Amino acid sequence: KTFLKQHGNYTCYDYSSAKEDGVIPSDYYVWWGMEDKKLYEYAKNKLTDIAKKDQPFNFTMLTVDTHADDGYICELCDNNYSEQYANVWRCASRQLDSFINWIQQQDFYENTTIIVVGDHQSMTPTFFGEYSSDKYAGEANRKVFNVIINSAVDVSDNCEKNRLFTTLDFFPTTLASIGVKIEGERLGLGTNLFSEKPTLSEQYGYDYLFEELSRKSNYYNKFILY
Repeated sequence: KTFLKQHGNYTCYDYSSAKEDGVIPSDYYVWWGMEDKKLYEYAKNKLTDIAKKDQPFNFTMLTVDTHADDGYICELCDNNYSEQYANVWRCASRQLDSFINWIQQQDFYENTTIIVVGDHQSMTPTFFGEYSSDKYAGEANRKVFNVIINSAVDVSDNCEKNRLFTTLDFFPTTLASIGVKIEGERLGLGTNLFSEKPTLSEQYGYDYLFEELSRKSNYYNKFILY
């Protein structure tokens, strides 16, 4: 909350505001507060209200049912698989699909970009068997799921597949996806993935990039971090 409010005029909806808005009872608490099923309904109501203001908006939400260790089983989950985590992921996928379809049916969708991004790999690595490697790159490496829907700009044919990138690159890529023109195609340490500009990962490789990023900076710690 502090980070968001320090970087813009954000209104934060959370477990506490859900109780205040009557989304959940005052004594309700499951998993991280409330399950994704209620989060999606809450989001639909807020998006409907925000869209009525007829001005540009950003709406960011965090789902948590698939978080460690085996995820959260809600009333929408089926029992198709022997492992709970598999059932949770199937349920989460269906809920996300339903939410995106709902957005696509709204009047504001025509001028709206949807970005689905993971903040890290699953924290239940043993579930993935041979794909549980921690290597940066290789046949057994698991990736974070990312997708951009209804972008304002098309990706170049020369840079559509097999890119090497990190979370840093989503800063300029997100802005580009809503139509922002970026001089030099880079912002901070990130590169616009819609462009043919090589990312720092492609230019230097993951090992060297992460080594350099891990270096200590007394200047950063003293004047920027705090």
